[in-house]
Amino acid sequence: MKRKGNIFIVFASALWLLLCSGCNIWSNGDLLSELTISVTVSNTPEAPVSRATLNPSDYVGAMHDGEKMQTLRIIIVRPDGTVEHNRFMDFHSAGGSSYLSVENVSFRVWGPETKKVYLFVNEKATRLNPTGQEEPIVNFDFNSLAQGKKFPKESLDQLQISLNSGSDELPSAALPMSECHEVAMPANDYHADLYVTRACVKFTFLIENKTGIENTLNALSINKGSNIEYYLPRIQYIGDPLAGTFEVSDYIVPNTGLNNYYVFSKQFNKRITTAGDKGDGVTALEPIYLLEGKYDEADNDLNYSMSMTFNGKEYSEYFPDVKTLPRNTHVVVLVSIGQYGLDWTVDVIPYQEVILNPGFGQ
Repeated sequence: MKRKGNIFIVFASALWLLLCSGCNIWSNGDLLSELTISVTVSNTPEAPVSRATLNPSDYVGAMHDGEKMQTLRIIIVRPDGTVEHNRFMDFHSAGGSSYLSVENVSFRVWGPETKKVYLFVNEKATRLNPTGQEEPIVNFDFNSLAQGKKFPKESLDQLQISLNSGSDELPSAALPMSECHEVAMPANDYHADLYVTRACVKFTFLIENKTGIENTLNALSINKGSNIEYYLPRIQYIGDPLAGTFEVSDYIVPNTGLNNYYVFSKQFNKRITTAGDKGDGVTALEPIYLLEGKYDEADNDLNYSMSMTFNGKEYSEYFPDVKTLPRNTHVVVLVSIGQYGLDWTVDVIPYQEVILNPGFGQ
């Protein structure tokens, strides 16, 4: 009897080691394997609409924490629509870091089958509503998506981000990002390189004062922007978003009549000196983060426009050759104040750490 007991113990121990060793096991015709996921914050298309010669300088600084992954949620959904895993990772609380990439997050999953992998970044970000109270950017309880429950695909597909008023913008402290991928899990361990997309358009304004006297920036506005977008991107790519060698062939925005366009406006009382912020003649405004848009009513490229008010006088201009603005785009506006008005240059460039020198006066 003692020998049989020893044999049973040895068999049970061997089975436990097999389960814990990473070997595949079969259950109901499916195979349990390890899926390892790496996530990178995507760059944007390589081909910018360029109007300026860009030379090295540091007018546009490195990405700050709000443009990186502070939190990451990975939800894996099986073909039957049930949640297989829902994992939340917080990198930023208690003085932690933020990342442009997160490597090798492992899950034990069933296969072979094609899964949906949903990525949600900075989901807890908040902003002030019109009454001055903090509210979440995205109003959804992701913790409710428990393992084995039905994934609410239709609800999440329709989930939207909205701006409350013409002065509302996305909070720079934590920008929302999201993406959905299909992963064909084979009958063995597999590694998937995935990306996540920032749900915003970044605007940077660089100003050079060539008048010889100090000027004051009073206001800035951007016309024909959108105050609503889908939380999950609806984008068609040509190329490889992970490598940054791609183009946006098309994207979809909510059908609310010309994308529910509005005029974003912001008030300033900012001194624009001839020396600039760093003694190099250029003043850089804090970036502005707005929603993607697709104002395509006009038959020409004069859709988006901007205005700036200096010393009480307003100057307006169109964004040249900018007909659409998909998310994860960085618009850099170079403004030169001269004796007889303003000169404008606009570049739509990859959303990444950008080093620019507008070369005013050269």
